[in-house]
Amino acid sequence: MTADHRRVKGTMMVDQVRMIRGNKERNWNEFLQPSDWEVINSRILATEWYPLEVYKRCGWATFQVLAGGSTELTRLRGRLRGKEMFEGPYKSLVLNQDPMQALGRFVGMYGQLFNFSTLTFARAGDRHATIHHDYGPRDPANLPYCHQLMGHLDVLIELSSGRNGKIDLPARQWEGAPMTEFDITWE
Repeated sequence: MTADHRRVKGTMMVDQVRMIRGNKERNWNEFLQPSDWEVINSRILATEWYPLEVYKRCGWATFQVLAGGSTELTRLRGRLRGKEMFEGPYKSLVLNQDPMQALGRFVGMYGQLFNFSTLTFARAGDRHATIHHDYGPRDPANLPYCHQLMGHLDVLIELSSGRNGKIDLPARQWEGAPMTEFDITWE
């Protein structure tokens, strides 16, 4: 699939757009293109498909403008958004209180939010899993995206009764690795 045909569901766009709209006084134009504003200023519908490139630019813009380039703040925002998702519309992911199953279900659910494959899941041990992410080689937008995703995974592990979760990134696509690897352990 070509880059111009890659799409993301509105469920993913709505949070980025909400942050941009809520901070109109900020200088977004350094990071966004004029055509991005057509999407940002329109009504975002959860079930509609939106261009991935607009989503990526919105993510990079919020990372730079609101988080000041801080991966810690981005991961914290991911935790907050994850809590909204896993205590709200996606609470079925954590119902059985099993982190391994929750992670596997998350990858399956996440695959429905993009019209191309981004995540793969593998069990690596009793309390050890890996998730591989293929978003775009050397794309700087991977950096904030993956740290936000780490925040989602932190909360998912906690809400499904995992304790002392730890997530490392031994391979990072934005640094030249073929895929980003999330190495996930918990007690």
